[in-house]
Amino acid sequence: MLGGMRKSVRAELGEFFGHLEQQAQLVHHVSERAFSRARAKLAATAIPSLNDWLVARADGAGFVPRWHGLRLVAADASTLRFGLRASTVANPASADQIAFGLFLPGAEMMLAASLHSVHENERQMLFQHLDRLGPGDLLLMDRGYPCRWLPAALSQRGVGFCMRVERAGNAGFACVREFLRSGLAEAVVTLKAPDRRDCTDYECPPARQTVRLVRHVASTGKVRVLMTNLFDVIRFPASVFGDLYHQRWRIEEAFKGSVALANVN
Repeated sequence: MLGGMRKSVRAELGEFFGHLEQQAQLVHHVSERAFSRARAKLAATAIPSLNDWLVARADGAGFVPRWHGLRLVAADASTLRFGLRASTVANPASADQIAFGLFLPGAEMMLAASLHSVHENERQMLFQHLDRLGPGDLLLMDRGYPCRWLPAALSQRGVGFCMRVERAGNAGFACVREFLRSGLAEAVVTLKAPDRRDCTDYECPPARQTVRLVRHVASTGKVRVLMTNLFDVIRFPASVFGDLYHQRWRIEEAFKGSVALANVN
């Protein structure tokens, strides 16, 4: 379950018990019905602790790779549609919910995950998980996350980040639009200070943030702009950020399967 079940329950069970008995063929010792009954006895609150234990063991054994000495963590959210039975309850659960996750590319493991209403904001979901990150982590994000308070909050915690920030038209940061027009490969710019209300809500300093912008041209010719707080051009030259950002794609692949949520609200 913690590894992520991407096949039928019957196939996963047969493969799992086959591995335990060191056999190449499927071993059908446990029925789907028995598995469902056993799963119903496992409290949802136990799953986050089990996942934390698994991640810690994997990291201690060297199965969580590092990129230039940093642990990569990809953040993303995806809409899930659950099959609900007919209910007489006045306000039954919604079939559509948002699954948010922090994923470890390379190790192919969820660091943390949670379910949210479709009316919640992805940046708010990320903020609720920031305590899972610290110095030594590098957070990878797509275009759904750029805002002024997030770089401030991450830098204050010592968390490295790399997020895609270019937007169509006049949307997004003015400094990013100017950077695109400049034709430069990289530049160091200063963002406006976060709003005072955001500083209070998201516990970040009300100060202007200096960030580094890197231009990346994809194989399709599409131009991307990546924002980061990694300023060391010797250790982190502009040429490495394209491949770095591409590793965020692993969380998208993970959401395509039946991901075992590590933290269900």
